[in-house]
Amino acid sequence: MTHDALHAAEAELASHHALPFPVSCAGLEAVISGTVAALGRTDWWVPGLRERVGAVERGVPVERLHDAADGARPYRVAPASPSPADRALYAVGLALADREKAAVVHLGIGSMADGGVHEALNLASLYQPTVVFVVAVHPLDGEAPLARQLAGTPSELAAAHGVASTVVDGGDADAVREAVAAALSARGPHLVQANLP
Repeated sequence: MTHDALHAAEAELASHHALPFPVSCAGLEAVISGTVAALGRTDWWVPGLRERVGAVERGVPVERLHDAADGARPYRVAPASPSPADRALYAVGLALADREKAAVVHLGIGSMADGGVHEALNLASLYQPTVVFVVAVHPLDGEAPLARQLAGTPSELAAAHGVASTVVDGGDADAVREAVAAALSARGPHLVQANLP
């Protein structure tokens, strides 16, 4: 899907006063498109508020996305939660519920400072479901206090939990798709660190 199609879906959501509020996906287009392209039809996708417009790539009508808390069955799109801890834990739970299926969750760099995300990584390491954590790493300015919150990169933090990781160019949809597809094929937990330009 093109960036234009994602932005068109985003504009339609905004025009219908999407709940809880519309959030721009600007800068995340390649991460969203690459991730969704790698998913199988039976895999669960757990987006955040920014990523939810990507559900149109799974065939979800935009009107089904007006309320982020609804999710979209039978498209296997979980409700878009603003909480990274909830998203990460939901994804692990969905992957554990059916070992033949997988779940992919979107997180941001700030999510890695959330204790619930570390719980999810720990549970994934312990029980080995097929869950892929896609972490978009934005370049941060001096006002972001993450340097004081994170002891390493997302891939280094995943390694501390025993979770394999891959680092890709988050501006390249094909690279993201290939990394997510490889992680899904490998089975078990995996973190894809998508560095944004």
